[in-house]
Amino acid sequence: MRTLEEIEKDLEKAREALASVEGTPAEVYSRIVGYYRSVRNWNRGKREEYGERRLYDLSRLDFSGRAGAAASPLASPETAAVSPARDTGEAIEGARVLLFWRPACPACPSAKEAAGRLGIPVDLVNADTEAGFAEARRRNVLATPTAIFLAPGGAEIGRALDPPSIATFGVKAAG
Repeated sequence: MRTLEEIEKDLEKAREALASVEGTPAEVYSRIVGYYRSVRNWNRGKREEYGERRLYDLSRLDFSGRAGAAASPLASPETAAVSPARDTGEAIEGARVLLFWRPACPACPSAKEAAGRLGIPVDLVNADTEAGFAEARRRNVLATPTAIFLAPGGAEIGRALDPPSIATFGVKAAG
């Protein structure tokens, strides 16, 4: 039988060996401006953008439930929920949309209307307020309108940046 000291020595050797492990460099190709190219040959800005990309697996979400009202931690007179204008069919139970807007934004009224037709709760976040700006910064929102689609647990499942994209998001997610 081994002693505790022998086991600790073996573990320390394994930790040292693990610290110096190196893999084989992989060549990664991704789509950029309509064609595929090696990521290592991209300019610095595109490589940074590539690092910020997120993959979404919508196949794991349940689209069979009906959306209910959800309270928002940002709820205030300026961030009141938009009530859906029409029922669009199947919705994700507990899903919601955060719609970042500004009073001076010319596309924001159309974005509010499009989000209201999705059939899920929409929380409006005025990016011109201190709390709204802080939330936009936390969620890396760079322009208005920006709709962030949240799964029932609060995880981001997608974004849309204009009224037509917002209006068709539910169709894309269900299809």
